[in-house]
Amino acid sequence: MEGQNSRKARRPRGKWSAEQREQMVAESRQLGASVSEVAQRHGVRTALLSAWRRKAASRSTAIGFAAVQLSSVSSEGVIEIDLSSRCIRVRGIVDGTMLREVLAAVR
Repeated sequence: MEGQNSRKARRPRGKWSAEQREQMVAESRQLGASVSEVAQRHGVRTALLSAWRRKAASRSTAIGFAAVQLSSVSSEGVIEIDLSSRCIRVRGIVDGTMLREVLAAVR
């Protein structure tokens, strides 16, 4: 029984509020912060804090679209295709046939 008394008092499972979890996640994302140090400071397992971080990241990575408004339509433009070994830039008026020819030449 003596060994149990010398153990660090632990918080009951699942007793962190949403605000406390958010605070710990925010602390762990500070520049130079260590997830394990933040977890230890708050008495949380590192794996649990990491799970909270993943969950928060998945909520905040929603894809958004920006509205685009053109003031005038240009008949000329640039198409840029970035490949792993090279970059293809096609300028001017580009139609499907021309683009297919350019891509076929790259192969």
